[in-house]
Amino acid sequence: MQQSMSQRQHALAPGLTEFHTVIRTGSFAAAAAELRLTPTTVSRSIHRLEHRLRLRLFEPQGRGITPTPAAVELARYAESALDSISLGLHRADLEASPAPLIRLGFIRTLGASFVPRSVAGYRRAHPDVQFVFELGATDDLLDAVTGHRIDAALVSPPPAADVFTVTPLFDQALVLVPPPDSPFAARSEVSLAELADEAFILARAGLGTRSATDAVFRGAGFEPRIVLETEDMAMARAMAQQGLGLALVPGPAPGDPPFPHGHVRLTDPAAMRSVVIVTATDVPDGAPVVDFARFLSTPSGRSG
Repeated sequence: MQQSMSQRQHALAPGLTEFHTVIRTGSFAAAAAELRLTPTTVSRSIHRLEHRLRLRLFEPQGRGITPTPAAVELARYAESALDSISLGLHRADLEASPAPLIRLGFIRTLGASFVPRSVAGYRRAHPDVQFVFELGATDDLLDAVTGHRIDAALVSPPPAADVFTVTPLFDQALVLVPPPDSPFAARSEVSLAELADEAFILARAGLGTRSATDAVFRGAGFEPRIVLETEDMAMARAMAQQGLGLALVPGPAPGDPPFPHGHVRLTDPAAMRSVVIVTATDVPDGAPVVDFARFLSTPSGRSG
């Protein structure tokens, strides 16, 4: 008989699972039914847990029970912990499966359309290949590749270290999204030097996109006045549309539709970032991730 996720969580963290299931279902009997245990077993387990934690978790209420304030507070964190266990079990299942697996990391700006479209395109030709994903900043993803926690990372800018195999994918223009009433909104292109007195909405410091925009500002010879830093480039564009500043963001990736409200091209030659897929140098040539990297380097792979 196949185990439910609650039963698998119970096998790994019995006290935590029983506590959270009692909180969620409202009784020892209902929790026992879900976990395929007896109510007596669950009741005794909760009493042992209270003794070990030195916390009263439940009080009698009529014929039932009610959680104490301490239990209500603990339950908030128990749910998060069990969500992490569920994700870990799912990833463990994929690792144990005989099906080929690619653990792919990517930066946030590629996650809205490029990654799902490209992965879907690859899986149409290779339906047996499974993917698990990790979202992060470029430096964190590169650490995950070197530590073999993921198989590949879609990042920008390209890393300089020789411990990676780097496959170039495409250059992506950095573009300006001005407020609708800005004098720059009617322009098709503009140089960054013309914007020295403007307020900017930029990617958060420490992100690869911010490294690219900082380089463009250095080339233009001025420090920008920043009114907002964010990881979410869609938010940056939305804030610009509300008149809160000029958003300097990566333009649409290959295969992406134009931005809903358009954008203005920058004439600065440095207003560009390079997107690459990175793997460790010790990955065997026949590994699924190597084939995926080759696929992404083709026009059909980039457009999905």
